[in-house]
Amino acid sequence: MSGEGSSGIVPKEVFARRASGLVREASLIDAFAFGFLNQGPAVAIWTLLSWGIWLFPSGDILNSIWIATFFGVFGAALVWGILGASMPRSGGSYVYNTRILHPAIGMAVSFAEYFVWWLWGIILAPWVADPGLTTLFGMLEMPEAAEWCASPLGMFIIASIVNFLGYLFTFYGLRWYLWHQRTMMVLSIIFLVIVGIILGMHSHEEFVAAWNAMAAQYNSLDYEGMIRAAMETDPRVFTPTAAVVMGTLGLVVVNAWWARYGLDLNVMAGEIKRPQRNIMIAQISSVVAPAIFVLAFAVLFPSVVGRDFMYALSVADNVGLDGYKMPFPPNFMGVTRVFLDLSNPLHYALAIMAALSFIICDYMYIPLGYVAASRIAVAWGMDRMGPKWFSEVNPKWASPVKNLTFFFIVSELGIALYTFGGAGPISSLDCPATEGISLWGVTALGALIFPFVKKVKSIWETSPYRNWRIGPLPIITIAAVIDLINVAIIEYFYYTTPELEGITPEGLIAFLFVWTGGMLWWAYWRWKNKKEGIDIDLAWKELPPE
Repeated sequence: MSGEGSSGIVPKEVFARRASGLVREASLIDAFAFGFLNQGPAVAIWTLLSWGIWLFPSGDILNSIWIATFFGVFGAALVWGILGASMPRSGGSYVYNTRILHPAIGMAVSFAEYFVWWLWGIILAPWVADPGLTTLFGMLEMPEAAEWCASPLGMFIIASIVNFLGYLFTFYGLRWYLWHQRTMMVLSIIFLVIVGIILGMHSHEEFVAAWNAMAAQYNSLDYEGMIRAAMETDPRVFTPTAAVVMGTLGLVVVNAWWARYGLDLNVMAGEIKRPQRNIMIAQISSVVAPAIFVLAFAVLFPSVVGRDFMYALSVADNVGLDGYKMPFPPNFMGVTRVFLDLSNPLHYALAIMAALSFIICDYMYIPLGYVAASRIAVAWGMDRMGPKWFSEVNPKWASPVKNLTFFFIVSELGIALYTFGGAGPISSLDCPATEGISLWGVTALGALIFPFVKKVKSIWETSPYRNWRIGPLPIITIAAVIDLINVAIIEYFYYTTPELEGITPEGLIAFLFVWTGGMLWWAYWRWKNKKEGIDIDLAWKELPPE
């Protein structure tokens, strides 16, 4: 493994354990599934065709997908693929940045990464209730159930169930989790394909006729009425003033939802078989596969519903339309309902499957978060950056049970705060803006200089990608530049688009608090270990044991 050439320099007692206790059980398919599901194709399609085109109506949707794919493959995927293969240990950014940059920086970045995983979980678990189950019950014409799901109590109960399931399916070890992950991936793909088939089987004329017939049934806006009402409610969407280039780059930022998050599969790098090969393949394929789905729907959806109507749906979904009384939410899944007759058992089942395409993708963010957060804490523990139980892995299940239990408790507290305290304060902390600076940007800077840093020379020299070059420059350095450009675009739009709330007092305070906390955490545990006679600085000269 990488770093073995210097293993004699570091006394074994520097690390908390001689082995992490984690087992390499994840195949290439499993690594891909982690990245693919963390891209959340159905959720990503919803974000693009709902608030994406509503925020950036001047953008060219198809070109934004091509650009996002380029940045995803030749930027983030190559950067994290090479880092993961060169340092195949669980923990992700913590391992890379503590070794390449500085342990204090690595700890601060990793603290922020752990915080963001917690933040995403407490925001996205309630999404299973709304818009997930509200879409399902709306399509099934069960308004009371949909209304309950959108209530604070309903969201809390549903999110708590989701939180417990995420905990349960990771508690008993990676083998149990991977079975669950494969099952959910297959179902999410099948159900998303079903949504595409329902739409693709009908022409634009058939959609207009079906919409108008159902609108008459519910005394709702007809096809032309939807477009007129949307133009009156939010004319900016139909007559955008922003340049096409700026709108397209704005959509690239929205597409980061499916083009960047596959990089998180590296948190389980210590459990992936043949990591030098499989991590890179999984990184690239977890960008390309969702890109295919998003591209297909970006072509199919406007051709069936009509471009102006697609934008009218985005207005209805984001700001609401007077006169919209359809039982289902105005999203790409909900509108399939106009083609379905609920008196037909098959159509009833298809309606459920259409809604489940979103629900499953959103649900899977929660167990993914449990895997990620627990592995990050194990990586800290291996370097003695925390109490002993951080590095403990249950020998029976090869699972960090105590880390998982701690994450469950703090997640449940966060869900209660989010659902009963109001989404605003939590949402204002803003996950993507924090990730862009702290996780993506800093790690890309580390990748940029990785081949040239003397203290990690032995790690780089054993990397399977050390000879990947274009002229005198290593591929990882070139990829890091591309990735930093992508991060710069993302941050620019988050900080210049008011609706994205990229800069908020709460978010800034949280960001500074977490980074400062990470550095203080590093300083305390370094001091504590030094006091006990352990020169912990030696740990960051090589990789922790497997």
